[in-house]
Amino acid sequence: MSGYLYKTISTLAHDLATTYDDGLTPLESRVGVVNFVLEQLARMPWFLRVGVKLCTAGFGVSRVFFEGTLFHRQKPLNRAAQVEAWKRSRLAICRDLMKFYTSLVVLSLYSRTGTECSEDVS
Repeated sequence: MSGYLYKTISTLAHDLATTYDDGLTPLESRVGVVNFVLEQLARMPWFLRVGVKLCTAGFGVSRVFFEGTLFHRQKPLNRAAQVEAWKRSRLAICRDLMKFYTSLVVLSLYSRTGTECSEDVS
C-alpha cells in the first residue's frame, strides 16, 4: 500500500474513532482501530479491495482544488467537514465509502469486552 493511501486511511479511521468512541478508548488503542481497518481491507477479495482503495484515493484528493492540500494534511475541522460532506453526498458511492469506514471503526471500538454502543452510526 502506498504511503499516501496509508496516511489517508489511518487519518480517516483515527478521526472516525475520535467521533464515535465517547472518550472510552485511550489514544494508544486507536492505533488498534487503524490496524483493524487495514487488516479488513487486506482480507477483502482483490477486486473489491482495488475499488475501495480507488475510492479512498479519490476521497483523499477530492478537496485539493478547494483546500490546496490532501485529506491527511488538512486541519481537523476541515477533515471533519469533508467527511460530513461525503456522508451527505448525492453520490451513493461517496456515502457508501463513509459507511464502510464508519462501520469498521465502530465495530472495532465496540467489539471490546464490556463496552456497549450507545451512538447511532447512521
